[in-house]
Amino acid sequence: MFYKCLNGLRLTILYNKKGFIINRNKNNLDLLKVLLKINVIKFIKINKKQIYVYVNYINNRPIFKNITNLFKPSHKLYISLKNLKKVSYKHNWIMILSTSKGLLNNFEAIKEGVGGVLITKIWN
Repeated sequence: MFYKCLNGLRLTILYNKKGFIINRNKNNLDLLKVLLKINVIKFIKINKKQIYVYVNYINNRPIFKNITNLFKPSHKLYISLKNLKKVSYKHNWIMILSTSKGLLNNFEAIKEGVGGVLITKIWN
């Protein structure tokens, strides 16, 4: 579901490219909107069938170095609000969760008071 978008983002950073192209669907669009909010990607350009994604660089270095896909339909990782607070303040990670209020990053989820299914983890 989210793996193609996350893998495209990871490979773009690995090979120091400006961006990548992904098929347009609701899941990819929702994930990219969350990544736009946290400035991981610079901007997106949406066509009828495709989305052009441009990664955010500062001084020719990406904002982040590592991204991990944690979402597998056969083995979903759920995290409660209590554990989310512990992990968020202990580590320098940005996690994206699928919650009852949509896709949120870990700090938005804490503010909303919800836990959810882990989608990805981003760190330096």
